[in-house]
Amino acid sequence: MLAGCSNLNHEAEEEGGNQQNDVSPQDAQAQNTEDRVTLQRRTLIVAATVSIVIILALLGGVIITAFRLMEVNNQLNTGVSDVPKELPSLSRKEGIVPEEVWSWIVAAKADMTLNPRSAHYLLRVSSDGKSLYQASLSSPPSVPTDETYQQCICVSSTNLLNTRAYFELKVTQSVPWTLGLRTESFNADSTPDIYPDSGIWTIASAEGKIIINDGKATPTLYVTPAKLGLYLDYPRGQVSFYDSVAKRHLHTYLTTFKEKLRFYAAVQVGETQQVFISFV
Repeated sequence: MLAGCSNLNHEAEEEGGNQQNDVSPQDAQAQNTEDRVTLQRRTLIVAATVSIVIILALLGGVIITAFRLMEVNNQLNTGVSDVPKELPSLSRKEGIVPEEVWSWIVAAKADMTLNPRSAHYLLRVSSDGKSLYQASLSSPPSVPTDETYQQCICVSSTNLLNTRAYFELKVTQSVPWTLGLRTESFNADSTPDIYPDSGIWTIASAEGKIIINDGKATPTLYVTPAKLGLYLDYPRGQVSFYDSVAKRHLHTYLTTFKEKLRFYAAVQVGETQQVFISFV
């Protein structure tokens, strides 16, 4: 019996051992699968964490850069806003214009083109639109258009102005002229060009001296310059004239503009053909 019982125990042990050996590979495989899943999860978590850290670092850099740019921009805006408060008033002060102010004025230099279709038949505009001269008496008259001046011996620009701009031009010193800026609706054929209230702001030259057309043609002691500077600050309602060689302020009109503006020039023609004005 004992032997039989011992044999049974031994057989049971062998059977139990065999059962244990049969289950272990499955458990190991399950354990390996779980380990792999756990490792993949940890890898994904680490990758996500790293990505989030990188994104936050980039966002932080962007925010810091934007903040610094705002600071720089505020400093620049502060400088810009402070300077114009002083420069516009100095740009219309009598006498020689300070160098800093003059540099600020001429920095607004813009292109100007005369409109040949607007020119009176006694006048001609150069092919590039920069010069105005007297028409040859032997040349056939130009064909008038709706834009052509019929009575006033003058010309206007193609440009319509509504911003800040500076123009410089050579002017004749041998014949009288009037030049400046006018509103788009001003008609020199029917309205004298000496009344600012009519929508025209000009100065004139006669007998070698500058005249201010402020409604009564006020003479000055300023000698007609070889080069004239014309400055417009449309937002501030300012039209200023300068002797651009001497950098001397001649006159300023202050108003409120309600229309866009055009350049305007009227001249007295003579017997000889000559250039009256030329933009440089």
